[in-house]
Amino acid sequence: MRAAPASGTERSAAVTDDSARLTVYTDGPSQAGVTVILSLGFLMTADVWRLQARALSAGGVRVVRYDQRVHGNSKPGRAALTVDRLGAGLAHVIDATTPHGPVVLAEHSLGGMAALTAAARHPELIRHRRPHVALISTSRSRAQLVPGTHPLHWIKAAGRAGYSYPLCWLPPAADVARHRLPSRHPWAFRPATQHHGDSPPPSRQAIRRTPTAQIAQLWKSLRTYTTAEMLHALHTLADRVEIVTGELDDWIPLSQTHELARQLPNAHMHEPVMGARHRLPTDRVGHATATQVLNRMAQEGLRAPASTAPPR
Repeated sequence: MRAAPASGTERSAAVTDDSARLTVYTDGPSQAGVTVILSLGFLMTADVWRLQARALSAGGVRVVRYDQRVHGNSKPGRAALTVDRLGAGLAHVIDATTPHGPVVLAEHSLGGMAALTAAARHPELIRHRRPHVALISTSRSRAQLVPGTHPLHWIKAAGRAGYSYPLCWLPPAADVARHRLPSRHPWAFRPATQHHGDSPPPSRQAIRRTPTAQIAQLWKSLRTYTTAEMLHALHTLADRVEIVTGELDDWIPLSQTHELARQLPNAHMHEPVMGARHRLPTDRVGHATATQVLNRMAQEGLRAPASTAPPR
């Protein structure tokens, strides 16, 4: 499996059918026997996968990361910004970057929701490619402000509501406030700022150039999103689907993870990573588990029969 690793990260773009320009980052040897495609969460950039990209590519695996539309260096398209659109974007990235060969799809949080939507809307992709799929800190149902019943959860919910509702209903005023935030604040609005180089911008710069109205549009979609009773395509993958989460995840609580596992009875749900929180790929405790799972799935992908691209 081990091949000479590529020198550095290669940056490219995938343009979707509605003209969204998705910035793609590729690491590892171009002739690797398996490709791991990494999809990111809400208000993050592909930089959230930096530890996994480094480890996997050093082991001879080709790694493809990309910024979701309106995140990082990616641009919006003509279509409304919805989870369905993110799922279509993932399918497009797979077609554009890895039309042949074994594939591992690793999806974190919002990226997992996009993957579930892609499986529901593009079942031929699953049937023909038969990827290994890692659903990390993700849910099959809408985003919730209240992560649990503990009093601290209600305090967190109040804080989240305190910024989410103004964002959704007063985006111009939110833009004015964001212009006045310190430059290092993750919500700072600096549309003229450019990130140079081939590597993705830090996650704190995920929405540096994103108007609040676009963030609000995606948040509203997240609040109504569901793939309940729509995951038949993933059932056929059986134990190729694995579910990983952190014990202390307070964005996608364990109750939602267990519900996802019930919707995918053939999937393997790992024991929650003790002490790990939502951002598992960079979590101080959980990042090693995420890397180990993906490395093992890549090895299994190499042993799988050769796959072909689906008719699109």
